[in-house]
Amino acid sequence: MPQKGSCNYLTCPMCDVEVPMAGDEKVGESVYCPYCQTPLALRKEKETEEFFLEEDF
Repeated sequence: MPQKGSCNYLTCPMCDVEVPMAGDEKVGESVYCPYCQTPLALRKEKETEEFFLEEDF
C-alpha cells in the first residue's frame, strides 16, 4: 500500500464505488465497502504488484 497516512482508493468489485484505504492494510485483510457493505479482501497482483479488492464471502 502507499505510504502510511496517505489516502488511496481501490474500487469495490460489486458496486464500483471507490473504497478509501488508510495505507496500513495488509494483503488478505478484510475491509467493507462503505456503500454496499460487501466484505472484501485486499489482494496483490503478482505480475504488476498492484493492489485490488476481491469479494470475501
